[in-house]
Amino acid sequence: MDSLTLMRKRVNACRRLHQRTRNEKLRESRKQKYIEAKRKYQAGLKKEKLNLWKEYCNVTASTNPWSQVYKFALRKIRANSIMTTLTKLDGSETTSIQETMERR
Repeated sequence: MDSLTLMRKRVNACRRLHQRTRNEKLRESRKQKYIEAKRKYQAGLKKEKLNLWKEYCNVTASTNPWSQVYKFALRKIRANSIMTTLTKLDGSETTSIQETMERR
């Protein structure tokens, strides 16, 4: 498991423990522990989101860096289709990518 998943599980466990505690002094200490765990998790989540966004933006084409972002926002991104074989005039199929490209 990644660290964010473990942090989230720890935050949820701290919250449940805090909510189930009836002793006021113990409840307050567990509340502080929960708040600290939640703060660390939210900071880690924000950092990870920023890193992933930076990585995504660095991958986009250098000619027009906004093209991929707009396509992503408009949900226009589609998987590239890979042409594997084509039927030749004699009825047989192409056997390599090079041959498929030439036939195309």
